[in-house]
Amino acid sequence: MNKQFETKDFYLSAFLLASGFKLRGHTKNAGLTTFEFDESQKITNAIGTYYGFSSSVEPITFGNAMRTLKSIIHENTNGIDQYHSTTRKV
Repeated sequence: MNKQFETKDFYLSAFLLASGFKLRGHTKNAGLTTFEFDESQKITNAIGTYYGFSSSVEPITFGNAMRTLKSIIHENTNGIDQYHSTTRKV
């Protein structure tokens, strides 16, 4: 199994998704969602450009990625409420 990069940063996750990185899963715990991506040098470089203010993504693609992540955040997985821990692989 590959190592996972995990983040609670919604906008970073949307950026990674819009940049073509596949969302591998997410975990919900006490109302917070952690997004999971495969860890690699390529994703590390992308994160560096994001935090270094030297990245860009197509705006419509970024908007679509944000809508996708919002739907994940607000979904009710298997009837478990938001204050219990749930994990789902996508």
